[in-house]
Amino acid sequence: MIQAIRSGRLAAEWWIVALVTTALAIGLVYDRTTQRLDRLVYDLVLRLEERTPDPRILIVAIDDRSVAEVGSWPWPREVQARLIERLAEGSPKAVGYDVLLTEPRRGDAALGRAVAGPVSVFVPLLMVAPGANGAPFDTILPVAAVAENARGIGHVNLIVDGDGKVRRVRLWEGGDRAWPHLVELLRRAAVGGQDMQPRTDPLLIPFSGAAGAFPTIGASSVLRGQVPAEVLRDRLVLVGATAGGLGDRYATAGGNRHGVMPGVEIQAQMLDGLLSGSMIKEGGLAARVLFALLPVWILLLALRKLQPGATLVLLAALLAGTLGLAAALLLEFRLWLTPVPALAGLALVYPLWGWRRLAGANSYLIEELERFHAEPDALSASSSQVYAADPVSRQILLLNQAIAQARDLRRFTADSLRQIPDSVFVADRDGRILFANAEAESLLPDLRQSPEFDMQALFARFEPLEQIAGGDGQEPARAPSWPPDEASAGGQYLCADGRCFDVRAAPRRSADGAHLGWIVRLTDITEVWTAQRQREDMLQFLSHDMRSPQASILAVLAEGSGRGIAPELAARIEGYAERTMELADGFVQLARAETLEYEPEPIGLSDVLLDAVDHVWPRITAKRIALDTEGEDAPLLVHGERSLVTRAVINLLENAVRHSPEAGRIACRLDRIEEQGKAFAVCTIADEGPGIEESRIATLFDRFQQGPAADRSSGSAGLGLSLVRAVVARHCGWVRCESRPGEGATFTIGLPLAAEDPADPSCPEPGRTQPPGAGEVHPPPCSHAPFARP
Repeated sequence: MIQAIRSGRLAAEWWIVALVTTALAIGLVYDRTTQRLDRLVYDLVLRLEERTPDPRILIVAIDDRSVAEVGSWPWPREVQARLIERLAEGSPKAVGYDVLLTEPRRGDAALGRAVAGPVSVFVPLLMVAPGANGAPFDTILPVAAVAENARGIGHVNLIVDGDGKVRRVRLWEGGDRAWPHLVELLRRAAVGGQDMQPRTDPLLIPFSGAAGAFPTIGASSVLRGQVPAEVLRDRLVLVGATAGGLGDRYATAGGNRHGVMPGVEIQAQMLDGLLSGSMIKEGGLAARVLFALLPVWILLLALRKLQPGATLVLLAALLAGTLGLAAALLLEFRLWLTPVPALAGLALVYPLWGWRRLAGANSYLIEELERFHAEPDALSASSSQVYAADPVSRQILLLNQAIAQARDLRRFTADSLRQIPDSVFVADRDGRILFANAEAESLLPDLRQSPEFDMQALFARFEPLEQIAGGDGQEPARAPSWPPDEASAGGQYLCADGRCFDVRAAPRRSADGAHLGWIVRLTDITEVWTAQRQREDMLQFLSHDMRSPQASILAVLAEGSGRGIAPELAARIEGYAERTMELADGFVQLARAETLEYEPEPIGLSDVLLDAVDHVWPRITAKRIALDTEGEDAPLLVHGERSLVTRAVINLLENAVRHSPEAGRIACRLDRIEEQGKAFAVCTIADEGPGIEESRIATLFDRFQQGPAADRSSGSAGLGLSLVRAVVARHCGWVRCESRPGEGATFTIGLPLAAEDPADPSCPEPGRTQPPGAGEVHPPPCSHAPFARP
């Protein structure tokens, strides 16, 4: 549940970061907040390009030398006319005369005739902003003589950015009538192009070098006729002022590299870009937004999937990739998409997400530490209070306390495992031993000598060991294998050195249920096993070796009747032999009741009572005893072993017959009772014997305890009631005796009904033989399902 809440909160934090960075990137694109950085990146990328200027472009400069030779500017119109005529003599492709001729002067007619010559001459107009009467600008054409004879008129406007540098130009300007740029007229003259659809969106100028990149000759040299015609033939000539005092200079992109450049050279850069098709177009708003958001969202998605180290590498790759892609688009595809909004988004999203994730982790850590601090610590006497002036100090104190508690718990676990008297191994899934307590290390010195020793090598040391049978034969135990079977991970095995071990293996799991390995316990049961074998031998001796001589004695007595053996002596010998056989039978039956391994089954208590009555019926009829039964038709089902329960009821009936007088009466009753919130099936057997003193009832169910002294000559071995107690103990039931001298005795056994949960370990304390109810005897408590194999 906590993990789901944390995951939802983290997802919400991610969406907040994503929305904030997306809004920031879009805002930077839309309002051009980062224009200064955009221009700086553009200038740096543009410096990477090296292009050779178009050789067709020639600049005729009105330079300082020309001004000094011809005279101060403006030159007379006749001088300008002679300059154009000299240029025409060289047969250039076209001439762009970048000189404003808007004011009438003497000699305009001669200049008009020169413009009308055989060479295409294009002249500029003047746009004055703002215009009159609210117009954005006014258009001032050249003087009529020039305007009428020029092959085209175009504007020479440049766009100055906020930092005072020229980077862009519009090829068409104007309101109702759109005027092409002067260099656009020259381009069409050079390639023979038709009139194009006017476009007013700005283009970026691809500066291919600093000032002086294009071939330039002075206007005075042309006027003197010193320029050969071959230099001018088929050239695109741009005439403009470059002299320092004329003011036609602009700062251009690149700062120190390109520096200040005359207007005519800027026109040459534009013409070169148009002729080579390398003019740069700015991406539209949608393209800029997409370019800004794509790397940001790649990083955002990666933050949900990748580890911090991989995310940092991806961030560096995205930063470099964004810059590289912007440069490639500009240099190869002549498209400029500024990377600054994307870089700003990347620079924001990583620390912002890191801060939110760190804040979430810190909040979770504080909550878990507070919860851990509030939990009771079983290893400390008291939990100290944590006081701190600020949250960070409190977090440090809580973390220190949690670490100390974890260390104490680890030390406690290690000490506890080391002090366990059994050998304990902790292994991983592959069987490598991760931990072994002191008993395990002393048990297997190989653990210290061979680092390759693992659980598979340990299990290989064991051999199958036949389990002792308590009356029913058991199959030999299988040899242990690694990894153990979780369903039956345990058994008793024989080691190569002759010792016997009880081996138990339990899976070791993580908090989320993943299988991490195994916990293996080895208990040395050599002494127990030896005692069991001796006990088995003793039972074998009692059941066979001791019974066989007594049976032979009885057979001899039967064959030797009338052969000189006095009847009284034969009767005494026969009685001793029968008593010895009964004693052996009692030992065997008691041992069987205590150790028999069985699978529980539903038993009808009424059927058990009928079987017991049938077994004892000859003795009942021999003493002419009246037997009353009640409740034998009641459906009372219990879980257990039929022969053991039947034997217990038989013993109670035999005791009742033994102690009842001739022609007496025995009452048997079956019933269902509720006791301490549980349902029991009870069998009550009452006789009319001499009764039992109250002081003897407490020890009546111990071994070799007999009834009243007057009846001890009956031959009882004193093991019958011990068997009854052992049987009810195996079934988590109880037995009671109620008696007074001279009033007979009543024995009651109670067994849990089959409808109840047989695995409920609700038996009283072990060793209690006289609980509050008079003569009530309880078995030891069940530490597991009461009918499981012991």
